[in-house]
Amino acid sequence: MGETTLIEAVNNSGATLKVDREAGVIYGVKVLGFNSRNGRTYSAVAMEQARSLYEGAKVNVNHPKGNPLGPRDYQDRLGQVRNVRMEAHGLVGDFHYNPRHVLASQLEWDAEKSPENVGLSHNVLARTSKDRKST
Repeated sequence: MGETTLIEAVNNSGATLKVDREAGVIYGVKVLGFNSRNGRTYSAVAMEQARSLYEGAKVNVNHPKGNPLGPRDYQDRLGQVRNVRMEAHGLVGDFHYNPRHVLASQLEWDAEKSPENVGLSHNVLARTSKDRKST
């Protein structure tokens, strides 16, 4: 077991997202799936244990330049994830965003009309382990 920087991304392809423009909330946004595009698999136990780490997580536009765990500029902040819960396809939450952010209307349109264009990703320092099951 060791610590490594994990960069994972999920999109909302195939999802129907409900947008409350007045409140600045997109409901049911996927936070983390069981299988990543990087070839990692997350167990339901691990995801449930990580659920509280995503609650209230700050959401920024794009990734920082250079160091993936580096500081972020204020104007990059778009909102935060709340009400994180386990569902059949992984962790989901409600994305509370600033409806006056310069990208808010683009985000709302994509969430409603083209959810595959929007998604969350994370850069975290995590403990990992190899699954030692034989196949």
